[in-house]
Amino acid sequence: MTGRATRKWLEALSVCLSLLGVVACGAEAPSNAGNQAAGNVNSPAVGGGGGDGAAAGQPSGSSGTSPRAGAPSSGGSPAQNSGGNSGATSSAGAPSAAGSGGEAGRADGGAGGSGGSDSHGGGGTGTGSGGSPFPVSEGKPTVYLAADSTVQTYSASQAPQQGWGQRIQEFFTSDVSFVNKAIGGRSSKSFIDEGRLDEISKVLKKGDYLFCQWGINDRYKSDPDRYTDPATTFRDYLKQYIAAAKSKNAIAVLVTPTPRLDYVNGMFMNDFQGYCDAIKAVGTETQTPVIDLQTKALAYYTSVGYDFVEQQISLDVLHFKEKGAQEMARLVAEGTKELGLPISGFVK
Repeated sequence: MTGRATRKWLEALSVCLSLLGVVACGAEAPSNAGNQAAGNVNSPAVGGGGGDGAAAGQPSGSSGTSPRAGAPSSGGSPAQNSGGNSGATSSAGAPSAAGSGGEAGRADGGAGGSGGSDSHGGGGTGTGSGGSPFPVSEGKPTVYLAADSTVQTYSASQAPQQGWGQRIQEFFTSDVSFVNKAIGGRSSKSFIDEGRLDEISKVLKKGDYLFCQWGINDRYKSDPDRYTDPATTFRDYLKQYIAAAKSKNAIAVLVTPTPRLDYVNGMFMNDFQGYCDAIKAVGTETQTPVIDLQTKALAYYTSVGYDFVEQQISLDVLHFKEKGAQEMARLVAEGTKELGLPISGFVK
């Protein structure tokens, strides 16, 4: 090789070496800095997948590189188990649609948790034990009955009169117990004024129940000690029972009153319509369970007919014989089962 040829070869070698090995000699050297500035649109995002860095409202691609349009985040793989839309991809420069265990993970009732949690599973509803929206007793729950003479317990000497409160246990397993605090002649107002609700409140515990049946004695306008207006004061008193239960992490259940034996033109009548409507309205307003015993009992009366009700069910126009008390208790148990309460599974 001549000296001239040698110099040209060395010059070419020097040029190649100046490229620091980025590309082979003779190839076009790309601008690496320019490629990064452009966002490297041909490369998938790195580090911005379904982890905590991609929470709702925070852009995907926390390493500083934005994912290209339509490209899966996190190294080219779809976002997996990110607490949101599993497998969702991110748009270029846009926040991650799925998030990372953020709001999307909680929308299905589960607390999505940090990256890696399944969007349908984590944490249940967060409202009670095992996903129940009601408090659950740590032991054997007790149901307290606050009501009037149609519910109260009568002695053997008062037979055949009975209240449904003394028959209700027959329709439940031994996993739940009942304490009947019902007493004749009381209204929602007088029961409270006499301190009877306070007595129940003192012994209520978490997961217990307070079943309240009012309206029968609330209707006597001539008796200011008992009267409540179904549009106003009656509702206020019902809310006191609900508040008492909630203060002890117990569950209030409102029960519409049992029917009077009022039979007109071949139909059994609801003589407490205003109070029944008020009970349902308060139940809806406060999200308190309601057993519509009035409606259930009238349907039962219709099914068996007036003669049977008059002979077997009713002691008088308002109170019950043994069979009547038993049937009312059965209907209350039926209503309890329909409500889906923690004790609903204890109905026989």
